[in-house]
Amino acid sequence: MIRSENHLSGKTNALRSGRLLRRIFPAILPLLLLLACPGIGRAEEPAPQKPHPADMGEPMTVQAESGQPAGGESVPAGAGMKRHKRLLLIPYPLYNETIGAGVGVGVIGQGYLQPKSAFVGTVLVGSGSYLVYFKGVNYQFPWIKRIIFEPDFEFGKYNDVDTFTGTDNPGYPGQRAGSNDSDENNYIESDVSDQWVNLLTKFVLPIGQGRGNVIPNVVLDRGLFVSGDTGGDIWNPLESGRTYIEVMPFERRQSLIDNNSHTKTAGVEIGLRYDNTDFRVNPSKGSMQRVWFTRDWGALDSTAPYSVVGGEFSKYFSLGPSEHARQRTIAFDLWTVDCLTWNDSSTIDGTLEFHRPPPYNGASLGGLKRLRGYPATRFNDKAGILYTLEYRYLLNWNPLENVHWGGKLDVSWFEIVGFGELGRVAPSYNLSTLHESMKYDGGVGIRAMVNNVVVRIDFAAGDEGFATQMFVGHPFPFF
Repeated sequence: MIRSENHLSGKTNALRSGRLLRRIFPAILPLLLLLACPGIGRAEEPAPQKPHPADMGEPMTVQAESGQPAGGESVPAGAGMKRHKRLLLIPYPLYNETIGAGVGVGVIGQGYLQPKSAFVGTVLVGSGSYLVYFKGVNYQFPWIKRIIFEPDFEFGKYNDVDTFTGTDNPGYPGQRAGSNDSDENNYIESDVSDQWVNLLTKFVLPIGQGRGNVIPNVVLDRGLFVSGDTGGDIWNPLESGRTYIEVMPFERRQSLIDNNSHTKTAGVEIGLRYDNTDFRVNPSKGSMQRVWFTRDWGALDSTAPYSVVGGEFSKYFSLGPSEHARQRTIAFDLWTVDCLTWNDSSTIDGTLEFHRPPPYNGASLGGLKRLRGYPATRFNDKAGILYTLEYRYLLNWNPLENVHWGGKLDVSWFEIVGFGELGRVAPSYNLSTLHESMKYDGGVGIRAMVNNVVVRIDFAAGDEGFATQMFVGHPFPFF
């Protein structure tokens, strides 16, 4: 289910070439069953026959009925509509390299606490492993409506996880695990305990289309953007889109149980984001830019202090519909990170500690979102860069279009995606170095919008083998 960028080191459904066919089927089975098996849930209000607020990412949304004019009718917040609450629970089987064979329960709730708020959660249990995850979306502060609170947390325990870290691993003397030229077998295998919390708080600046509505009003037709007070037509933060100041206190603890190794990081991430897309959940045009600064001061028993800066740029080009597609989109993303304190050091409890983030919190490639053909944090260093290109082909065909389970389920569309990724990490932020000996992968994905949440399975192949990644939301940008 949904995770933040702080995914577990080594946590991926890694597939080696000799086991590809045996692994692909059990990887895709959970998503198919999630969409097809009976759900447990309730709609606290009968599913309305007229347009209603329905979207997870843009909760003040009007859903245009199929067959009605595409323009639909916008319904402003507080215009006499009753709050529509919807709660969906879906049990599903699971198999991956980390959890093994197990079962899970996914939860999607909309309209609780506030009309525009929503949450997603999951519980997974396998053989000796477990995971609990929760994320809230669009909770506005009652006294300052421009402040939006989106917390998420996770805790779990996992068996036999591969962690790409250290310089003294047996068989690889002097080689830093996770570096761009490191051996793919240079890792530590251990049971892992992992828990983290992010308290993301966003302030919507009173410029552009954020001058009026803090959360946009969006009209959808079966999950596709029709109209709304969003961006995408012109690039001008003063006139189009929304600009956010983001502050996120965070804490994460991770322990390699078999090796008696522990890391903890606690600090604050501060960012500035300009979202100028038409529909942030599933953009078809426009762009997104974000810059951020992360600081761990070494307080609260952190392993070491560090500072990281990063930037991301996403751009979307609409190719329109075709005979078999409702929507075709080319999506591009550029992501880059640098650790400013990488070569700084100090003595902590008698031990020389470099001021570097844990592998999962810095320049890291591999896993759920970046360089998906490799295990999570397969490559990590001082600096990193990644280019991603996707072709998203949203099908006319939807076998579950009329399956609703009494208003609890809404599968809006299915999509086929082809993608390629190119990037690397390096011991210094040097553009020439970062564009030499780059790692690459390519693959295909199957995605669906379920209750206005994008669910995806991506199959990717790189020069070290194959991988399949199951997640919620497109791989970029991260909100």
